[in-house]
Amino acid sequence: MKTIEQLYDGFYLNKECANTRISGCQTPLRVAPIKIMSKYENLEIDYEHFAFAEKNESWEIEYFHGLKKFLQIEKSDFPPIFIFDNHNHAPIFRHYCIEKSNIKSPSLIHIDQHSDCRENKETLELNSKEDNIEKVFHFYNEKCNVGNFIPPSLESWIISDQIQIRSINALKNLTIEKKQNFILDIDLDFCLNWIDRNNIDPEAVKLLKEKFNEIWKQALCITIATSPYFLDQRIMINLVKNLFS
Repeated sequence: MKTIEQLYDGFYLNKECANTRISGCQTPLRVAPIKIMSKYENLEIDYEHFAFAEKNESWEIEYFHGLKKFLQIEKSDFPPIFIFDNHNHAPIFRHYCIEKSNIKSPSLIHIDQHSDCRENKETLELNSKEDNIEKVFHFYNEKCNVGNFIPPSLESWIISDQIQIRSINALKNLTIEKKQNFILDIDLDFCLNWIDRNNIDPEAVKLLKEKFNEIWKQALCITIATSPYFLDQRIMINLVKNLFS
């Protein structure tokens, strides 16, 4: 089985891949390499390349910068944490952790302003364990966009079910049962004061940090998306610093 570091060595998505098809952009979008470390390290924005593109209200294509490097935080006796930009990378990291564990089809706790459950007509077929991670890697980079990556994970039983946390009240009421097998998935646009990408809701930031500190050690793994389209990445870096402070 290839490692995440071998898969995420820095590459480009061509115009046939799902995130590029959203806008019809002709410029290849860059996917950053991943860096493995034992503790959080400051994130950097990649100002030389674009990670996402979308049409604006005038139907002109706008481009958005993502991260210079993704982070994979590995520390003994703690769940691995992955920090990346576009949210459709999350299932790849989740599947990698599931394959390395004895836990099959955990629940997904999805903290996000969006459901990411739009229709996806593409099907992920998993066969032998040896080729699963590479199949998953290509599927979610090429066949899924940031808004439709959860349904294939449910259909292929990468996850058994999902708990959608889309509001402050829902996060307040989130409780974890003892010995519950779950993956914690956070899109930092949850902290937006809808929908201005520069306007952060302080109450959401405070509650997210409190809940993160309460439950993260119980998770199989944690995936954190910085969402370049929805969230100014300079603000995002401060959010991540706050989360790990």
